[in-house]
Amino acid sequence: TSWAAADRVALSGERKLLTAEIDENIAPMSASYDTTHGLAVLWNDGQACVYSPGWLDRHDYSDSARAARRFTPTLWDEQAQPPPRFTHEEVLGSTEGQLAYLDAVRAFGAAIVSGVPSVDGEAERFAETIGHVREIAFERVHNVRTDPAGYSVAHTSGELKPHTDIPSYAWPPSIQLLHFLTNQADGGESTLTDGWAAAAELRRSHPHYFDVLARTPVPFQVFSDQEDTATEAPIISLAPGGEVQMIRFSNHTVQPLSLPFDEVETFYDAYRALGRIIDSGRYRATFMSHDGDLITVHGHRVMHGRLPFKPASGARHLQDVYMEFEDLTARARVLRGAHQPLPAQGPTQTL
Repeated sequence: TSWAAADRVALSGERKLLTAEIDENIAPMSASYDTTHGLAVLWNDGQACVYSPGWLDRHDYSDSARAARRFTPTLWDEQAQPPPRFTHEEVLGSTEGQLAYLDAVRAFGAAIVSGVPSVDGEAERFAETIGHVREIAFERVHNVRTDPAGYSVAHTSGELKPHTDIPSYAWPPSIQLLHFLTNQADGGESTLTDGWAAAAELRRSHPHYFDVLARTPVPFQVFSDQEDTATEAPIISLAPGGEVQMIRFSNHTVQPLSLPFDEVETFYDAYRALGRIIDSGRYRATFMSHDGDLITVHGHRVMHGRLPFKPASGARHLQDVYMEFEDLTARARVLRGAHQPLPAQGPTQTL
């Protein structure tokens, strides 16, 4: 078959045989199984293959096996403690510490690393240690300081409501690193809100509104003097299995709708319902960020924000960079060795 050793590149496991080239009448002539070697199959094209027990377990496509393999994120509410915390030394000093951090981001959608050097560009260096920086149209490393004339609401000292960043991309950055070089101002507590948990409540309480937000395209735009990003996409994006895959919630970058007249009111009812769940604080963690803290946020799930602060009371400077969530999950697979292809064994076509 196309999974046989002779039909794959030895080092990468990539398949060389096109599925379209396999005769549609392919069928087993005989088969036997034992717990040591696995499933031995003689195909009617003359090939003999042995499928190891481990390979069969990993690719069992029964409903129960597929359900067991499916990752279930840990949703949280205001009663939960702030996101899991790690030290800079723990994350970068050992494989075990880095895996614990990566697993926490995957499960909770956020994690905090303390003790990161308060040095310009350190967020970028951290990102490239565990993955790759996601380039965007604006700045590779974005500085956030109070600036009444700044182009973003993030540069003000007022409350920054929960939001996701740059929903104006067809695929917004899915990881954001926010590094506090200094945070000596009074107030300005950080907030993180579990958008998937908020969407789950909307799905339970108002399923029709959930469906409206999952199918209605909404225009978003983020631009500057030199750059412009714009797209139309639903507030809630679903994976093929129906679970929530992405939340785009950025009230300050939504543009005027382009909908049939009779759909506008229902959309705003649904949008308002989700916004009130988010603003209720039921799924929000609030905490003070300190010098050297680096917050990792799953940007398709967790909304970030802050409470108002007094800019004259002390310095406040953070830098942020973007990454992709799949870079973190890939890093975890590499550290666990799970990315290695299975070697071919024996004289027969073996998997």
